[in-house]
Amino acid sequence: MLPPSLKKIHCSRLLAIAASLLMGATVASAGDAYKWSVQYLIDNSRIIFGRPQKISPRHNRGLAISADGKYLYAGYHHSFNGSGEVRRIRIDVADYDRATEAVLPGVLGKALATDDKGRVYICDNACIVIYDAALEQRQLRIPMTVCEGVATTREGAQLVLYATDREEATVTRFVMQESGALVTAATPSGFDGSGVMKVPGAYDLRGMKVDPKGNLWLADCKGGKVFRIGQGGKEVKSVAVPFAMDVAIDRDRVFVSRSTERMISVLDPDVNILGTLNVPWEELELSPLGNNRNGSLSGIVVLPGKGFFVANEAGQTAGQRSTYGRIDDHSDFVNGKMYRDVFEDDNEPILRATEVETVP
Repeated sequence: MLPPSLKKIHCSRLLAIAASLLMGATVASAGDAYKWSVQYLIDNSRIIFGRPQKISPRHNRGLAISADGKYLYAGYHHSFNGSGEVRRIRIDVADYDRATEAVLPGVLGKALATDDKGRVYICDNACIVIYDAALEQRQLRIPMTVCEGVATTREGAQLVLYATDREEATVTRFVMQESGALVTAATPSGFDGSGVMKVPGAYDLRGMKVDPKGNLWLADCKGGKVFRIGQGGKEVKSVAVPFAMDVAIDRDRVFVSRSTERMISVLDPDVNILGTLNVPWEELELSPLGNNRNGSLSGIVVLPGKGFFVANEAGQTAGQRSTYGRIDDHSDFVNGKMYRDVFEDDNEPILRATEVETVP
């Protein structure tokens, strides 16, 4: 019997996919179960909050979604003055200018998370900084080494923060102290008392999430693995997933973005590989290889039951022009088709894959 997560795949492909799974193959078609679009990108001809976007921001790696599903938070690790920035973006607004509601400069934003009170957790390389939902007030700074994965959850009444360390291949568990809308302290706790767990077999830990059962899911990019760690670190399972950059969890599916391989693996809750989703680059009029062939898929987050968003880091539109963004002085018709930017590409698209019903 096919896994429940594949039931919505188009009937004409069911037998082929079933045969592939039985033989150990991991190929599935993205277009059968998801409708792909560009949710947001950097329109090089526009100015946001007084800053031209022609050369920055770039390298959108971190991605998080608000608890109410209304906002994306996008972290860029290249911006003005050699720093990065984080943006708060309305999901229900198609105009990229209007969708950008806040910009926080000076943070790298290589990984992001939110909690159930709307606070935003930003991995700024050697620390985690915590801001309010509007990105206006910094509440706490937690020193780290090289942190590129962060996740929050409630364990009973306690707010708990988990963070990865790339160099040490560890996960740290923090119990957070709250005072109203503020987070005031973070205390390492758990994992036999130290709050720190060395992940056996890990090499390069990046993004992470916590599933509804309290399991930690971690992506190991250079190690080419995804780990599932049970509560308290008592059980560790892993599966080979090349270039795993980040994970996202939706019911009985775990999505894994695969960096410069530019594809998404789909796992089940028992750490079995179900298939692979491929982005329809040509249909979206995006360059498959990205800027200087450095394009990748990095941060990934879900809207439960509705699909997911994934950051196309160093991505760009195809053919050194763009069909996206506002019509302005850079727009014109080419062979009867309107291009919003005729002579240059736009950058850093955030892709949206919306789950669709298919007819058996």
